[in-house]
Amino acid sequence: MGKVYEALRKAEVEGHAAGWSSFAVEHTLTSASNGNGHKDDFIDYSLNALDGVEIEERNREIAAAQAERKSLTKPSREVTVDTARIAPPLTAFHTDAGEEYNRLAVTLIATAGERPLKRVLVASAQHGEGRTSITLNLACSLARAQRRVLVIDADLHRPSLLRFLGLSADVGLADALKNGLPAGSAVIRIQPFGFDVLPTREQVKNPAELLSSVSFGEMLELLEPNYDFILFDSPPPLTVADSSLLIRHTDATLLVIRSGKTTSGQIGRAVAPLAQEKILGVVLNRAA
Repeated sequence: MGKVYEALRKAEVEGHAAGWSSFAVEHTLTSASNGNGHKDDFIDYSLNALDGVEIEERNREIAAAQAERKSLTKPSREVTVDTARIAPPLTAFHTDAGEEYNRLAVTLIATAGERPLKRVLVASAQHGEGRTSITLNLACSLARAQRRVLVIDADLHRPSLLRFLGLSADVGLADALKNGLPAGSAVIRIQPFGFDVLPTREQVKNPAELLSSVSFGEMLELLEPNYDFILFDSPPPLTVADSSLLIRHTDATLLVIRSGKTTSGQIGRAVAPLAQEKILGVVLNRAA
């Protein structure tokens, strides 16, 4: 995965290098006025031909790197979810429900049109506030709006995406990173809803080490071009410190609070590590 990441970086940098065409045209006009037009035209043509060969080779390298990236990030399998087995709070998975999540999805899409917004951290002050159900419902609504969505189970202490969806997996986020597997080996396409999940199968003993690793950052960079939105289901910042590691990987944070449970003091401590511009908004869950 690291080699592909470096190849993509190198191809992108070289692909944006300035060409010599503008210099060559200007040189031809100057030479023609000196009476040596034919000779210098041939030299200019040769330079342009060389430049064209280099550009073509560069484009081939970029295309090869992109094809390799896609092969590494393609979901390993598709699963059709049994709606009778999913968690009851996943109301957006039923076509006749989840209107509030549709409105949230529209707000997110509109905001993304105004500023860079792709990686969204979905957090809550503490456990039990409905963070995972909000994340999955939002992913479902975004997918219905024809957006490409990936949900990452980044709560390595208490992973729950698979449980909410009534699924199991042989490979998860931690497995792929620890064993150097392609990112796609852990990605599952959720049908018929059309979004992807990158689950965590079980509690991870060293979550801080994994989330701060170079491999995790590279995995995100490889996955990012495939999606319009990447939603991170994160651990509560008041319980563990992992959220602070995830903040640097995301563009904004959506805070979930449960009506009648979360205090103003808890909300204040939860948002304290965030810069104001990185606070996307607050979702009030289970409001009467």
